Amino acid sequence: MAEGRISAQPDQVFTSADRIRQLNEVDKDVAKLIHSAGLAIQALTNARTGDSSEDTSLESHKARFKEATSQYFALLSSIDVRLRRQVYALEEAAILAPESASRTGDLPGAGGGATGVSNPLDVSWLNSRKDTVGKDKEAELWAAARQFVEQLGDSSAARVKTEGGHKMEVD
Repeated sequence: MAEGRISAQPDQVFTSADRIRQLNEVDKDVAKLIHSAGLAIQALTNARTGDSSEDTSLESHKARFKEATSQYFALLSSIDVRLRRQVYALEEAAILAPESASRTGDLPGAGGGATGVSNPLDVSWLNSRKDTVGKDKEAELWAAARQFVEQLGDSSAARVKTEGGHKMEVD
């Protein structure tokens, strides 16, 4: 057995059908990932699973949570690695433009970049934009509150009628 090699040959060529099968397996593992996340959350609750012989002790909850989170993170790591391989294959086939920041781990826009194009999701770019959404929503809420108070004032005035000098409340 060759040292440093796992099961795949470095020069092994995958067909499109092989890539689709690999992505199908990733898809199935995403469903398992969501299921294991649900099991982890369920272990944190006192919800019954329908099994009357279920152990509801704290240690049992801890063990189920630890098992579910271990499975979750193992699946997440596996999915991440396999999706990265798919992205690299697309980059090698020139279907997807290689992104230097993803290979080096640099933050987008941190070093100025070789392209000089700003990333629209860069934090500094997002923070420099004008924030009118919050102010618009606040003005809308104040207007709705003002209208509500005016309606309260109108309805209370309509309920009190004077008749012969006496005030009567009408529903």
